[in-house]
Amino acid sequence: MKSKICIIILLISATFLGVYGQDISYFLDENIIEWNAMYYLTAVTYISIFLYFVKILWTYILQRKNVLKGNILNLYWLVTVIPSFLISLWSIFVLAMWWG
Repeated sequence: MKSKICIIILLISATFLGVYGQDISYFLDENIIEWNAMYYLTAVTYISIFLYFVKILWTYILQRKNVLKGNILNLYWLVTVIPSFLISLWSIFVLAMWWG
């Protein structure tokens, strides 16, 4: 049960960072350390993609240990791969537009 909750937390965290990366980088630039917001966005994008990668790896490990089986396993893979791919593409697109 703990591992399933951790997977859900990873998904929510990575999605939040991927979707709101621009706002987070502006916030960090204005309120924490005045640095170029582009560097903050780069860091937030990498962290988001890394969290998705960890989530995919964790789901695979749970599959190998037979913790997730049948329809639940298919649902986890569906919820893992599709949002990970789409939001990572969006984050990379936004990052590429920022870098010019």
